[in-house]
Amino acid sequence: MAILKGDVRLVASAVMDDVSEGGGAPTATIIQDGESNNIFPDISELDRAGGRVNLRKVHVHVQTGDRDTLLGTNFIVAEPPNDPNVSITVFSTGETFDTRTNAADFIEAYLVKGPALPGFLLENHVAGQRAIQLFQRPGSPLPAVGRTLVLVADEDTPDEIVQYVRTTRVESTIGTYTELVGGGLVDFEAEVVTCDISDALRVNFPGSPPSRLFAVADGKTKVRDTTVADAGSYHGVVALESAGAIGDATVQVESVYTQLVPNARTEVSALDQRPSAQRSLVLAETPRLVTVGAAPHSKRIKIGQENRGFNFVDILRPFPAANSLVVSFRALGSWYTIQDDGLGNLTGTGVGTVNYDNGSIAVTFPSMPDVGSSIIYSWGEKSAYTNRSAAIGFRMPELSWTVPHSPLEPGSVVVTWESGGVLKTATDNGTGGFTGDATGSITYNSGFISLKPLAMIDPGGEFNTEYAYTSARSESFAGLSPDAGGFVTITLSEPPLAGTITARWITVRNVSNSSGTSDLVSESSTEIEYNGAVIVDPPRSGGGGSTGGGGGGGGGSSTSYAWLECGNPQVLSGTAFNLTFDAGPGADGTYSWTTITLKGGGLGATSGTFTVSGGQGSFSVPTVSGWLVNSTHHVFVENPSSITVGQSVVLYNYNAGSWPVPNPSVPLTIKAPADVVRDPLVSGSATTGAVAVGGVYPGGIRDDNGATVYVNVIPSSLAGFGNVYDPPASGGAVWSSGDLTAGQKSLMSRDGVLKTYFLAGA
Repeated sequence: MAILKGDVRLVASAVMDDVSEGGGAPTATIIQDGESNNIFPDISELDRAGGRVNLRKVHVHVQTGDRDTLLGTNFIVAEPPNDPNVSITVFSTGETFDTRTNAADFIEAYLVKGPALPGFLLENHVAGQRAIQLFQRPGSPLPAVGRTLVLVADEDTPDEIVQYVRTTRVESTIGTYTELVGGGLVDFEAEVVTCDISDALRVNFPGSPPSRLFAVADGKTKVRDTTVADAGSYHGVVALESAGAIGDATVQVESVYTQLVPNARTEVSALDQRPSAQRSLVLAETPRLVTVGAAPHSKRIKIGQENRGFNFVDILRPFPAANSLVVSFRALGSWYTIQDDGLGNLTGTGVGTVNYDNGSIAVTFPSMPDVGSSIIYSWGEKSAYTNRSAAIGFRMPELSWTVPHSPLEPGSVVVTWESGGVLKTATDNGTGGFTGDATGSITYNSGFISLKPLAMIDPGGEFNTEYAYTSARSESFAGLSPDAGGFVTITLSEPPLAGTITARWITVRNVSNSSGTSDLVSESSTEIEYNGAVIVDPPRSGGGGSTGGGGGGGGGSSTSYAWLECGNPQVLSGTAFNLTFDAGPGADGTYSWTTITLKGGGLGATSGTFTVSGGQGSFSVPTVSGWLVNSTHHVFVENPSSITVGQSVVLYNYNAGSWPVPNPSVPLTIKAPADVVRDPLVSGSATTGAVAVGGVYPGGIRDDNGATVYVNVIPSSLAGFGNVYDPPASGGAVWSSGDLTAGQKSLMSRDGVLKTYFLAGA
């Protein structure tokens, strides 16, 4: 006769209850289908609040009147409980007569006993303790926080006691111990490790006394590490996320996890916390909440057997501010707080006083703090913060950025942001500024925006910039000459938009001396502007120069300070200045010359070009019949790359007796003068009888239009060295109309001497 579905029955085990002997052998009691609570009891309110594990063992029994073979069975939980806090899990230990204790061990076997630790349980530990002490060799590794350990007493005996404990805090100290060996006392060092554990000891565990061999005494508790076994196999039922169809190879369920034991542990993330700031003060609530921590300082008193009590006194440094002190302590596993009332009294779950002037504090607790806990003082000082929430008159922050496109169309820029959850807008006024909720500036050509918002942006907010842009036009102009007022007129090929013109020009070049001598220039020169033209202020080192990079003809030469020669410094009306230029080897090409009128007039031409061949070139600066007495002009030369490479001293027609008369038989050196000048034709050495040549230096500015004022600097001879220049220390001195009329002014020299300097060309 075949075994039918109704012949396979579930029968109860010997003890259907949550006791240590629960489970056991099968009985003849059939578990009836459809009856409530015929396996598990009702869930009590206590169990629902605290959680509970109910373990019941049931057996599969085939009840037939013949000996047909059972070909196989299966057991499933077909439907999950309706209560989300209840879960059902099925597992098999594979044993017929095991009890609830064996089943609990099976569940706990996720972690199994591992190797013994390098230490042992120190002395006896009693039930209820929440800390254990281990005795081990100094330097041995400490148990890690969060590690699960196994305490085993009477191992491998019928009376074996096992408890798994998890460490929550680990501390260690090294001490000296004494042991009697062979009738004598022997000292040795050992490390005592104190481990706080998450679960109190359930029974008494006998420990071992200190031993210099670090061996567990016979019959005493061993401490073992744990390893993950994960040997159990558990089965349950969960709902599908979506219905499966015939042919599906996979289905999606809500979760693959189920509960084995209740867990009261929860994890809470704490964000934006201020260390020790247990009390916060509100400085402002609009347009947004602003708080500061009132207790940035903290101090801890560790509680042990030796200092446990009700009353504690201390001195706090720095002195606490009123309404900032918080005292926290733990008693019977719960934390309590006490705080000051701003008048020097401590209130809350304790009483006491605090002196704000000297930091002394006395506190009395209603119960003694727990051993191993800490009393924590948290407080703030008076200078911890300054409340500026109502302050006015401070400078608003300024932000700047460059948009990725340019030039911008005037009037098209709109910047928006949120402040206090309200949209703010700044609008381009078409002339480079903003209107609305901000001030600032807009550079249309470069796309650079500078914004000063009148309402601050919200934390994490962004400035949104909307704009329109167009294409840019650029033109280059070369060979421009300033007029007498220092202005240059430029005509653009088409009318520009207002506020979109940007002009760029070169004002500074690094230069080096050209051929002539072998001394190296120790400082680079700078270029200053005189009515729009460039005049080079030379280096402050000795005369002579070195050959710079070549290339007059190639257009890439950066040579500077080649010099000119003037054949006759005293020029009469209708004659010309005949000048020669030494560019140096490899610098051939077409050069240009330009003049600047410092005073008077009478030149027939102010610019021209000439050819340098073989490193040499010459040109003439013509005069006219109207040449004026005391007229003064400056001449400089540019190479094919429009780089200033040489300049004259001064071309002038002097009034006899008012100027030192140069020797007409010796050519003028019209290289830019150096502070220390030696014979330019000799390689850097001082030359007896070298001709001293006057130079022109910036000596200040005019008080009416800011134009640069130049002064004459006449060198003096220094024995054994050569001719020395001492120009003005600064070119920023202001010349009044009286100074200009007098043609002289007392100025501080670079050598720190007050000297009288004469106006160039005066």
